[in-house]
Amino acid sequence: MTPKFLREEAARFRGMAETVDRDASRLRFLTMATDFEARARIADELTEPAPGEALKVKAGRKTTKEPDEGV
Repeated sequence: MTPKFLREEAARFRGMAETVDRDASRLRFLTMATDFEARARIADELTEPAPGEALKVKAGRKTTKEPDEGV
């Protein structure tokens, strides 16, 4: 799920909260909207590194085998 989609869903839940009569339903929709906003912020952090932040790169395993010298 992209951050844009998550934010659109949060806005949709906020809109649903405005149209509901029951307080429990309104609270549930607002909680879901807050959850989707938090997910969007996390997705932003995962897709866009901070300007001053160093990228972490892991070296992979060797794929070639060293020849045995005893043969």
